[in-house]
Amino acid sequence: MFWRSILNGLGGPGIPAHLRDDFTMLTAHHMIGQARLLFAGFILSLPVVAYGASPGAGPLVAYGLPLVVLALATLGLILLARPIDFDTSTTQDARRAIATVWKLCLLSAAVGSVWCIASWASAPVETRIYYPAIMSLGALMLGYCLTAVRGIGLSVLLVTLGPVAAALASTGQVMDAVLATAVVIAVGFQLLMMRRHHHLLLSLVEERYRSAELARHDPLTGLANRRALMEHFEGFAERGRAVRLMVVDIDRFKNINDRFGHDMGDDVLRAFAELLAIHARGEICAARLGGEEFALLASADTLDPAIALQVLGEIRGAYMPHGEQITASIGVADAVVAGPEDWTALYGEADRALYRAKNEGRNRVMSFDAEAASSAQIEALRARRA
Repeated sequence: MFWRSILNGLGGPGIPAHLRDDFTMLTAHHMIGQARLLFAGFILSLPVVAYGASPGAGPLVAYGLPLVVLALATLGLILLARPIDFDTSTTQDARRAIATVWKLCLLSAAVGSVWCIASWASAPVETRIYYPAIMSLGALMLGYCLTAVRGIGLSVLLVTLGPVAAALASTGQVMDAVLATAVVIAVGFQLLMMRRHHHLLLSLVEERYRSAELARHDPLTGLANRRALMEHFEGFAERGRAVRLMVVDIDRFKNINDRFGHDMGDDVLRAFAELLAIHARGEICAARLGGEEFALLASADTLDPAIALQVLGEIRGAYMPHGEQITASIGVADAVVAGPEDWTALYGEADRALYRAKNEGRNRVMSFDAEAASSAQIEALRARRA
């Protein structure tokens, strides 16, 4: 259907694919707020419209059509009572809200056009021009409500003002032609306003997207940061997935900073991050946890243990900005997770495995072993008591 094609084209040319959902959400939020004011305005103005109806139009036009608009406006206020929440609402909810606003506005526009043409045709010559003027004001209110979606706004303006302009232009009267021309000019300006408003909304969405991306990426290396890694982890936890975490730590990184300076150390961190980023594909998330500590996280099925050995080999063979070889140690832990609180245990196990890799000579991969960890704790306790 026509309205479906409009809604499907909401993120059409000019809206990048990665921004379409956010643009839809913001558009719905904007339109709902505007539509509530619009419908309330319709309800308040209908008694005046009914009072000013042409005596020759008959009761159906004078009272029946305003009552239809009253019913549509009341229905709109009821259907749009719940606002679009960016945190809990889906894109589909937003599209349904936009469709609701558009349908109610289009029906109101059609009823208003019938009222205007019937009143205009039946009114005395000296007063008939008032009805197109009243309709033009209502149409501009409708157009302002729908500025966020150009196609929808245009369709409502055409239904509202198209018949009015055509009727005025057909009389051959100079003032009717003047008003018809003014209506067409007003529609043109409204379309320009829609275009400008569209660009403003898109700019806002782009800025929000950039801010969100910056908040989820490490500024030095460009990898995901701890916050983004946690969001990735929580996605697995919501689905009760078996996940694998690899904590990767550069061996003796402090020596690089001490010998070559922190600027060179930062260059090494960036080069190291590029090696990990190669493996950040599909559902594998590569992140910098802080300092020289990094992580790879994915489902256990996706993040094969052999990747850890591959990463170690790539690190040993990579050219580094300070001109020397570096190595790394990796701790690996697996768990079936069901909530955000499971992160602490999973990270703790991977960190203990990393500690063992460091203690046993560095430049190696160690997986968490519950028995080995328990034995190490017992030995540490004995050592403290001794």
